[in-house]
Parts: sequence; C-alpha cells; structure tokens
Amino acid sequence: MSDPAVLPAPLPPLPLVFQGRGVVMGAGAGPALVALEAISFFGDVDIRTGRITGDIPSVRNACIRGCVLFLPLTRGSAGAWRILHQLQKHGNAPAALVIRERPDPSVVQGAILGSIPIVCGGPLEAFDPRLNGVWTEVDATSGRVTLGRA
Repeated sequence: MSDPAVLPAPLPPLPLVFQGRGVVMGAGAGPALVALEAISFFGDVDIRTGRITGDIPSVRNACIRGCVLFLPLTRGSAGAWRILHQLQKHGNAPAALVIRERPDPSVVQGAILGSIPIVCGGPLEAFDPRLNGVWTEVDATSGRVTLGRA
C-alpha cells in the first residue's frame, strides 16, 4: 500500500475564482496552460507556431495559441516585447497571461502592443499543472480570474 503522505494534494474545487491585479487591461478566455518554470518569450517561444521550444520541461512543445498561460514569473529580455507582438500578428498569442509575480517590463510592453491581458497574483493552487486544459476566463480590467465554468 502506498504512503498517503506522498499523494498529491487534491485539486481545488472548480470553479476556482480569484482576484489578482490587472496589469494589462482586457479580457481573454481559453484552456489553461500552467508552466512550472519561468519563460523568456525571446528564445523560448517560436512565433511562427506558438510552440514553446525552450528548455521548459513542464510545457515543452506545448502551443500557447489561444490559451490562458499561467506562469510563476517571466524571465526578462529586452526583446520579449517583440516576440509577444509578433505572436499576436501571426495569430499565435495566448488569450491572456496570469503571472504569479510582477512581470518583466518588456513582457508588459509586448502585451500592451499585442492586446494580451495580464493579471498578476493569485493563489498557489491556481498554478497547478493538473489544471491544464481547464477553461479559464480572465478579466484583467477587474483582475478577476475564473478557472472552470460556473
């Protein structure tokens, strides 16, 4: 019999609704994609496909197009804004970003140019990769994020 002390915590009940801080206003919805590691959009994401190509084990080869991308933080790069803007121009941008820590200024700039809403903050259980694929709605104007349909 396995040791119950090593079993994963149960998923939070859905819908999980929380209030963050809107950084780039707007709204977006799509399936959740939860990364356990920081992403540098410059170098980790292919703008032509929207796929994560960098060394990001939890989401390697996942496509960010149309998803709500949950990140613990972003790795800064002066070119991140170009990548987010190009992702939008190529139709491969995420629907929204939910970032646990304050995002890098270049990521914010790119999100503004690409009209990609960003909410900052939220409970730790919202950043669980077992929530991948759960329909998520983001209203960055109010800071409200809803995982799962009510």
